[in-house]
Amino acid sequence: MLNTVFFKKKEKIGELLIRKGKISKGEMERALAHMETADQGLGEILISLGFISELDLVETLAEQVGVEVYKPDPIDVFVPIEVSKLFHREHPFAMITRGSTMIMLVNNPLDGDVLSTAELLFLDHFEVQVATESVMRAIVHEHYGLSMDDSLDDDVLGREESDIDKLKDMASEAPVIKYVNNLIDTAVKRRASDIHMEPFDDGFYIRLRVDGILHEYEITPKAMQAAIVSRTKLLAALDIAERRLPQDGKISIRISGKELDLRVSTMPTVYGEGVVIRILEKGNIILDMEQLGMQPDMEKSFKKMIAIPDGIILVTGPTGSGKTTTLYCALNHINSGTNKIITLEDPVEYQLRGVNQIQVRPEIKLTFAKGLRSIVRQDPDVIMVGEIRDLETAEIAVQSSLTGHLVFSTLHTNDAISAVARMIDMGVERFLISSSLRAILAQRLVRCICKECRYPRGMISEFLADLPKEEDFTFYKGKGCENCSGTGFLGRVGVYEFLMISDAMGKGISQGLDLIDLRRIADSEGFFTMYADGLAKVKAGITTYSEVMRVTRSVMHELV
Repeated sequence: MLNTVFFKKKEKIGELLIRKGKISKGEMERALAHMETADQGLGEILISLGFISELDLVETLAEQVGVEVYKPDPIDVFVPIEVSKLFHREHPFAMITRGSTMIMLVNNPLDGDVLSTAELLFLDHFEVQVATESVMRAIVHEHYGLSMDDSLDDDVLGREESDIDKLKDMASEAPVIKYVNNLIDTAVKRRASDIHMEPFDDGFYIRLRVDGILHEYEITPKAMQAAIVSRTKLLAALDIAERRLPQDGKISIRISGKELDLRVSTMPTVYGEGVVIRILEKGNIILDMEQLGMQPDMEKSFKKMIAIPDGIILVTGPTGSGKTTTLYCALNHINSGTNKIITLEDPVEYQLRGVNQIQVRPEIKLTFAKGLRSIVRQDPDVIMVGEIRDLETAEIAVQSSLTGHLVFSTLHTNDAISAVARMIDMGVERFLISSSLRAILAQRLVRCICKECRYPRGMISEFLADLPKEEDFTFYKGKGCENCSGTGFLGRVGVYEFLMISDAMGKGISQGLDLIDLRRIADSEGFFTMYADGLAKVKAGITTYSEVMRVTRSVMHELV
């Protein structure tokens, strides 16, 4: 006779949850009412309604049947299990040895089928420990090579179709719809640019990116993950059945009287699909160059360069540094109605009045290079290419600029002068760069100090010990208030460096001078660096010195 313990429930799970203070009697009544129409157990329903977490359920279940909750130990050794994949999927469990003790890990210790199977396979005595469903799924996937989404036969395929229908039903339930709508509404009210939904083993993390920094919003129960992701995918017209490949979609929605475009990107991870929603508020785009935050002299020079009828003007910086906004401002400034402007973008973030905008679509072979080649035949005066990514696009852009077109584009480089090296690395001839390139604008975004709680913090010489005494000044910080959600920052502004390709610079490029020598030429011509622009904004009380260092540190590293 086997020595496995069969459990006797001393107290109902619902009563135990109420006694432990995990749920109220009202919440219990709501869950029981939901059970009449839902094909789920009480625990699953309580989790899906957000009343308890997975861990709450497992800890209570363990207490109910008198077993321990699984806690990983470095000495754990996972034992092979000789069962069919179909059974293992239906009843996920694991067997481990911890020293001389054998332990069975399950999510549901009351599953008689899995207990009986384990007794037949492992005649020795074993203990039982309980793990959350997400932990159990991860263990089965990692140690037994079984993905809970794999299809094995027609029966499994039928079940997956049933699962998809179930996901659609879950995504159409009022609580899920309300949750996703409230999440987007909250993100907009907090001025978030992105919503990050990230699956992990202990929950579904929701974070908001505000002023370039991620802030934790909440951790939802793991059981809500599928419904939230499915609801988002349905809104974005994505394939709800495809959970193993990345997808991109778009949602046009009106919330709190605001027209929003939401760019949705899904990505499969080991714990399920992660989702990022980029929030683009149609009426919130900056199209006035005066609002970009350039120094007056720099703004004047930039406007002068974009008025030239031909050549290439590049805007550089990492993703999320405001390059597209700067380009839109430039196009809006020169959009006189007497010139034809065509853009090629991926994606088209905002629609500009009077500008012909084209969406890149690689799936039908409409790439930057192919689109740019066709654009030239449309008799444009101004061309904007979202990004120069390869030699073919770079060469067409150069040839277009040399044949009388003004070309705007972006590159991902740390600073302005590095854009020259990037084009050379692509394979563009130096003499073509020197003859076509007009100017390069490099930029970053820094957070602005909240004006409501700003206060003088001290003298900048506290940070810059070698600063001449006559150049010392008071710098400011934000205490944190209701207006800025306690962060001390509200909004962002750009810090810039603008490099005009002078005759001396052009000659240096064509002669093959390295970046150090090119920087010397720029410095001799009064080049104003991004760090210097940031320091000027610190002096003006717009931002903090730590913010400037945060975004310009990589640029300064390249200058060393």
